[in-house]
Formats: sequence, structure tokens, C-alpha cells
Amino acid sequence: MTSRKPDLAQLLLDAAITLFAERTYEGTQMPAVAQRAGVGVGSIYRYFPSKEALGNAAFQYAKGALLAEMAGALAEGGPATSTREEFDRFWTGLTRYASAHLDAFVFLEHQQHDTFLAPESRELAAEIDRVGSDFIERGQRAGAIRDGDAQHLIALAVGAFTGLLRQQRPDGLSRLTPQALTRAQDAVWDLLSRKAPA
Repeated sequence: MTSRKPDLAQLLLDAAITLFAERTYEGTQMPAVAQRAGVGVGSIYRYFPSKEALGNAAFQYAKGALLAEMAGALAEGGPATSTREEFDRFWTGLTRYASAHLDAFVFLEHQQHDTFLAPESRELAAEIDRVGSDFIERGQRAGAIRDGDAQHLIALAVGAFTGLLRQQRPDGLSRLTPQALTRAQDAVWDLLSRKAPA
């Protein structure tokens, strides 16, 4: 029985994402990526002709996986019956992704607006932003989410989640009890929801 040879391109992407999360894109040099992947520096350039190419490939890989996780969570159980249920599915998607891919989540949050991103990477980022904004606008039309710019509100919600995750590093969300995570989820919903008149 022969063992399957590891996918070198994937090893390089994983190494790059880990280092970008630890050191930022700007603070990471190609030899460090090669060393983390356990290969020679020349091996990187067979797959990624430049640091920018590697950075964009890592961004698109991580962002695409996040988008897929979010889409899967939103689709679970059929159409959501309320804005709160849809929000809970968003939260589930974020927590699943961040729990399974902490370095990738940190990398995405640090790098989203950096100048190395190619148009394809920016379009992928915009696609996720549209998913969030569409949710906010639907909730506003339903009277469940407070008035305000949809992009600002989703940025506040994701920012709150990111701050929670940052507080728990290096272990990530595993440090939180289920009860604490639920309280955080409720607090973020309270930030978005339209309050009933007193």
C-alpha cells in the first residue's frame, strides 16, 4: 500500500495562511513560507510566481471556504422562518469556520483591504459583503433589524465576532463555554435588532 503524496500547493497555502495570521502578509517572507511547509524556496515559485500571487491564492482559498461554510449554514433546514433564525445561521457559519480555520479567519480579517489583493480577490470579498448586506436589508424590511446603513451594521456585527475571537486567542472559541458563546450571540443580535418601544 502506497501513501498518498501530500499536495505541495496546498501545503504552501496552509503554511502561508498560518504565517500571514501570525506575522501579517507584509511581515512574512517567502523563505519563511517554504520553511514552514518543509520545502525549498524554489518549490514555491513553481506554483506561485510571486508573493502577491501566493497572497491572492491564500486569500481566495480562505475566503471561498468561508463563503461555502456560510452558504451551507444558511441553507440548513430549508428557508429561515424569521430574521432571528437567519441571524443564528450566520452565527453558526462564522463559528464553524473560525473554529475549524482560526488562522484563515484571522488572516482574512487582517488582510481584506490590503493593496496586494487582485480584482478577483476583491470581488470575492465583495460577494461575502453582499450576502451580509442583503440579510440586513431583508431584516429591515421585515421590521426586525434597526434602521441604518446595511454595510455599517454588518461590519459592526462581524467586528464584534472578530473581537470576541481575538480575545480568545490563541485557542479560539474552544475556550468559551456553550453558554458564554450563546450570550455573545444574543448580544450581537441585540446590537442589530430593532427594539420594541418601551
